[in-house]
Amino acid sequence: MTLLQNFQTGIRYSAGSLRELILERQESRFCRLAERDGEFLIDPVGALSRAGEELLWDRGDREMYLGFVKELGATDVQGQLEHIAMYQGLLAPRLEQAQIEARQKSKISVALGLFAGVAMSLLLL
Repeated sequence: MTLLQNFQTGIRYSAGSLRELILERQESRFCRLAERDGEFLIDPVGALSRAGEELLWDRGDREMYLGFVKELGATDVQGQLEHIAMYQGLLAPRLEQAQIEARQKSKISVALGLFAGVAMSLLLL
């Protein structure tokens, strides 16, 4: 979500090229990996796509990301802003679900840690 917001800001205020946007957003793992791609200067969209394929494990997330990246730089400024806004709306439910899953998994981790501690204590007695 942060990457989308950063791209949106960069497009809105500087109307920079996709290469410039990627280079300006080196705090993003996707942008850092894309910039290191050997074909970045020739094909920044392809470099971003390959970065997403490497970083995203979930098939649904990867497909969503690749759909987003595929259309970057394909239209005028207004079209790009609308494209980003559309994907922000599409990603919001996925983000909520991921946050719920993360909370559930952290609760399980805490419970397993407590159980392991109790088990070790009983074994030591």
